[in-house]
Amino acid sequence: MKTTIKALALVAGTFFAGSAMSAQLVCDVYPKSGGHSWGNGTPNCSAIDFSFGNSTGGRFYLKNVTKPIQEVSWSGDARCSGGTTCNVTIRSYSNTTASALILYKDGTWERTKTATAYYETGH
Repeated sequence: MKTTIKALALVAGTFFAGSAMSAQLVCDVYPKSGGHSWGNGTPNCSAIDFSFGNSTGGRFYLKNVTKPIQEVSWSGDARCSGGTTCNVTIRSYSNTTASALILYKDGTWERTKTATAYYETGH
């Protein structure tokens, strides 16, 4: 019985330690002159300005990657052909979302949680 409990504790500890070191998808929103952004570098970022435009620039990118990457496949509103950063146009008053499938050189893979960018303007 003690051996079984120790084995289960070891497996559970390994599982949680591995997930704590997983890659994270984060975003940045770049408001136009005089604007302000919140949450850049986190999975939920936003910005506001009074430019009266209908979009602004932003990006999604990977953070806390611990292994060499073979390939990245982007999905959602991020339509890039690879790489660890994806520049996007963020339309005003709608969520821009992305996730990434990361294929590592050692043959393992992981899918990130979805990140969301949001932008407001003066109209």
